[in-house]
Amino acid sequence: MKRDLGNFTRGSQLIEHFGFMFAAGLKGPLIISLIVMCWMTWWTVSEGMSDHEVYLAWMHAYGVGYRFMEFDPAHDVTVRTAWGRAVTFPISLLDIYPPVVRAWHHLLKLVGIALAWSTVILVPVFVVWVWFASRFGGKAKERQHERGAKLTSLHDLETRIRRHNKAEQRKEWSAKLGNEWRFCSAAQLARAFPYRPSSIAGVTYPWRLEQSHAMLIGTTGMGKTVALSDMIEEARERGHRAVIFDLTGHFIEHFYDASRDVILNPLDARCPRWSVFDECRDEAEFTAAAEALVPHDGGGSEQFWVLAARLLFVEMCLKLRARGADSNDALARELMTADLAQVHKLMRGTIADPLTAPEAARMAESIRAVFNANAKALKMLPQKGKPFSMRRWIESADDDGGFVFISARYVDLSVCSQLLTVWLDLAMNTLMTLDRTRDLRIWFFIDELGALHRLPALEKGLQTARNFGGAIVTGIHAYAKLKEVYGDNMAMTLSSLARTKLVLGTGDADTATWCSDFIGQREVRDMDEGYTYGFNNARDAVSLTTRRHIQRLLLPDDIKDLPRLVGYLKFPDGFPAAEVKLTPVDRPMRSKAFIRRAADPFPTRPIARELADGSTGEDWTASSAQEHPSSNDDGAGRRLDPRQGVLPLVPHEPKTGEGEERVQHRGSLTDLAADIGLAKGTATRPAVPREGQSADEMAGVQGAGSVPTRGTSPEAAKTSGDGEVPDMSAPIYGRSSASDTTPAQSDKPLSEAPLALTDPRRMALEGDASEVRHTPREARDVGEFDIEI
Repeated sequence: MKRDLGNFTRGSQLIEHFGFMFAAGLKGPLIISLIVMCWMTWWTVSEGMSDHEVYLAWMHAYGVGYRFMEFDPAHDVTVRTAWGRAVTFPISLLDIYPPVVRAWHHLLKLVGIALAWSTVILVPVFVVWVWFASRFGGKAKERQHERGAKLTSLHDLETRIRRHNKAEQRKEWSAKLGNEWRFCSAAQLARAFPYRPSSIAGVTYPWRLEQSHAMLIGTTGMGKTVALSDMIEEARERGHRAVIFDLTGHFIEHFYDASRDVILNPLDARCPRWSVFDECRDEAEFTAAAEALVPHDGGGSEQFWVLAARLLFVEMCLKLRARGADSNDALARELMTADLAQVHKLMRGTIADPLTAPEAARMAESIRAVFNANAKALKMLPQKGKPFSMRRWIESADDDGGFVFISARYVDLSVCSQLLTVWLDLAMNTLMTLDRTRDLRIWFFIDELGALHRLPALEKGLQTARNFGGAIVTGIHAYAKLKEVYGDNMAMTLSSLARTKLVLGTGDADTATWCSDFIGQREVRDMDEGYTYGFNNARDAVSLTTRRHIQRLLLPDDIKDLPRLVGYLKFPDGFPAAEVKLTPVDRPMRSKAFIRRAADPFPTRPIARELADGSTGEDWTASSAQEHPSSNDDGAGRRLDPRQGVLPLVPHEPKTGEGEERVQHRGSLTDLAADIGLAKGTATRPAVPREGQSADEMAGVQGAGSVPTRGTSPEAAKTSGDGEVPDMSAPIYGRSSASDTTPAQSDKPLSEAPLALTDPRRMALEGDASEVRHTPREARDVGEFDIEI
């Protein structure tokens, strides 16, 4: 109740106050209107009636007043005529006396005319006064722009740009021709100065600001592709060349021309044959390609593994080029799938030697794993077809208006993204090796920048490509994705280097706030209105107070709530931002977005051969080479672990004879390990007859395989079966000396001989005696061993 009384009091006082103030505002115009009407009536009557008619009109007024006062109606009145005679009759007959009636009607007519003219004059004046007073009152409270960015209409922006371009064009003509350009025809000037500003979102660029680069920001479906399609179509019509990153295939469908365009997609049938060796000529160019192929993750510093993988790639490429094996296949074979020992052999003597040393096998495999994870797309490139070099295409001076489409489907992006990054990075780096020019040389349209890996050349391109004729147009969905790829500082740097912004509807508050900062802020002056009222009307008043503050041109919520195909365009060089509307164009489909390339044939597997026991299996040497190096290579070309599913048993034939008991194996678990080959790094291989060896000889060799361990006599071996502890001073784990080697083993090739223990590097790798290889012997089933404990 108390609150309602307060509202009533406040409302009644304000109504009374505003009513009195409104009446005070009308008092002046009403007084002026009354004066004007009276003057107009007097002037009209004076000019339209004679003195006698005025006299008769006054007599009519006298009679009306006399009767109104109800005086004697028989009272006589004398009226002068127009000829100077006097006529007397009762005052009641004055209203019907013809001269008086005519004079009164004439007066009323003249007064009506005067009022009509007064209305014609006063009404427009009154309307103007009301408009002026309202406008003045609105201006008094209107927000005043003091400094900062501005938001204007699209028509005003186009007018400013048109005026600016005309002035800049004349400056350019005067700088080249002086005043002679005034005597040239429009056709001559067009031939001498072919540059014409391009457009974005239907708005013409300010003079030569295409090369200040542009960034299109908006979530999915807001119109980025529509704006890019319009720009690509204009570039095609003007004969400009362009490198287009097309993730959806939309641009390929509508703009691809097989006669002059190229599609770079390792899985597309239209992709030409490409090799990194065709792009890079020296170590610096290989290093630049390595930065794109093995990207930085956007953190504060470069990681060791990334730098090491890049270094390994560069050194391997230089080594392959020096050997004349500069191809993608050679790179994959010698670096990505080769044994670490072979890689180290190639890298010996280079600065990548310590990175591949067998002493640091785990580190070397980690470095190569980082490279393989990023460079796996190199193995997917086509091996046949017409060769293509991005460097030669950029350096060529052809004016055919060709496009290079760098494309991949979303499903293939996880495999191809590094390769797409390399191609785009090569194009930008090559452009910046050309001669400087003010003219537009090539466009870079990058839709969905966050889909690519970090582009090392993008920052340099945004900074300096304008000096070499490059114009970069990028599109992003969200600011968070840009920060994820490039890091906070680099993301802010890239966004600031792209000075033209087309802001469309966004889907998150962070991106909307980021875009609001691009549109700008301004300092404004506001008038705050205050009211004072009291019991005495003398205290009633209205006060206006000035206040200055800074505000955004657009709130983040304004950007989030933008409808489709509606956005704000902001040019550099002091041009205000304006709202724009995009219009989709239904273009005909010229080609398919993706045509699957036939897969290259897989290498045939090794032919299985018959083993000594009659079973068949794969060639262990060939299959071992086909396995991933990290699973079978310790840096010295040796397998670290046996294959899964293969029990590494060392064959041991029982030795029987007349009056001789069957030889029992060692009773201890240590001797058992020596016989069944559980030592680390042991490789099993069935005994294979040598050429010319008979079956009997082979059987003899197998029978000789049960020789006692060095330092242990046959008697000791038999005694150990009764539970006695054998001589532990002798070497264990089945290590054999040279004298224990069977003839079959001595005839084995050198590459299959046991590792020499005098090699310090291999001793360091082996770590202890338990990692020394056994001499391979014939394989036996586990059930054939007799174990007594």
